[in-house]
Amino acid sequence: FWPRQSGLSTWDISQSNHHCKMAEQRDLDIVIFGATGDTGIVGCCYLYFNGKKLGIERWAPAARNLGKLQEVVLSRIEGKDTGSDGILPADPIQADSGDYDSLLKMCARTKCVLTCAGPFQRYGEGVVKACVESGTDYVDITGEMPWVQKMKAKYGKQAEENGVRIVSCAGYDSVPPDLTTFLAAKALEAAGDRLSRLEVVVGCWGGAFPSGTIDTVLDGVDAGKNAALHTVSFGTLGTAPRKRYTKPSPPPPGCEYVPKAEQGSCSDSLLWSLVPGYSTLHRQFCVPHFMAFINVNVVHHTAAKTGYGGIAYRERMGGLPRGPMSLYGLMPALLSLGGLATICLLALLPYFSTIARKVRDSLNAWPAQLVREKIFDGYKSTGKVTTCGIGISEKGVAVNSNMSSLYDAGLGFTMLSACTVAAEMVKTFGKNPTETGFCSAVVAVGGQALAEALRVQGVAIEVTVAQQSRL
Repeated sequence: FWPRQSGLSTWDISQSNHHCKMAEQRDLDIVIFGATGDTGIVGCCYLYFNGKKLGIERWAPAARNLGKLQEVVLSRIEGKDTGSDGILPADPIQADSGDYDSLLKMCARTKCVLTCAGPFQRYGEGVVKACVESGTDYVDITGEMPWVQKMKAKYGKQAEENGVRIVSCAGYDSVPPDLTTFLAAKALEAAGDRLSRLEVVVGCWGGAFPSGTIDTVLDGVDAGKNAALHTVSFGTLGTAPRKRYTKPSPPPPGCEYVPKAEQGSCSDSLLWSLVPGYSTLHRQFCVPHFMAFINVNVVHHTAAKTGYGGIAYRERMGGLPRGPMSLYGLMPALLSLGGLATICLLALLPYFSTIARKVRDSLNAWPAQLVREKIFDGYKSTGKVTTCGIGISEKGVAVNSNMSSLYDAGLGFTMLSACTVAAEMVKTFGKNPTETGFCSAVVAVGGQALAEALRVQGVAIEVTVAQQSRL
């Protein structure tokens, strides 16, 4: 059933050939690494049913356990009609995050690796290193910003020298708010103005959280509790913090993910995005979006790289009632904050993470199964993601930048977005892209190109600039 691969051209991964990313030496466009996990399975289905629509020709799944890959992915799509937009996978690739040679061999065969194997703090570095060394573009769906900064400080210079693009946060976090902000800024720029302030409300409905994301959060909770207990007991209780959780050293000059000149604006945006309050632009009470602490960094990275640095950015949670009956969002905001405070208090209790994982597995089972059924049945709609941005220019002109997709945030939209980013990078692989090294999806692909590519995949995107100033 699975088509055979053509023979590989000889690939020399020596230092002297790092600048020779020859597209004709790769027999695959995209490899999905970590294909047996929640997001990896969904990514395989997206390419299976939409690969041609993305503009790629050949792709393959990769996993540590090929038996499990056959069971959870390949056997379920075998015999299903790809339709006019889909592509059958090439033979699966055995690759293990703990076996660097297998990662190098995997990367040497493809133009882009889309990795879904998280938590990335545990399993991600080997893939980044292998992509940089083999001259392969890289996309992931992590939201682990300290890890992204660590990888940039460690491999950023070599990635730039080798002409490799390393793109993190290519899913629900952080493409919707980042692209929404970019499009608003460029619409005002085309009108001879400049974006000064933008408030984005991000909403999502349906679907289930990927297990890796929850594990990342709970790992952080456990590490924080353990470190606090070890400190207050003068080392008599708990254990010394694991090395991977120690506070990283400041990155060398020029290696910051958010450029140094932009960090002041980024810090202000992060602070005020995490403070609940009333939005004068959206005219409602708001609570912080749960991904704001990730997205704010990406938004300011892109802003600094594409010419609208220094903006005031605020990110809020959407989907809450906002009419008069809810006191314009005040009551839902208070209830949300009360719920968050309760979870924070419970997190201090012993065995919180163990219980939380069991609750997750119990509550997440049915939604995750429902998402998978729809995904395996032609990648049907699984929920909804919306992003509504309202901005003000330096001249007081209003701009609206909106995006919506009929897929859930954690799985359906995340892999639609990441696959689209990876496919767009494949189109320019080996053609001396203007941006290399560690960069956001918007910077790596180009905001307008990414917006158009997402529209082709069914994402609704609309930007309007008011005719008159609001001042």
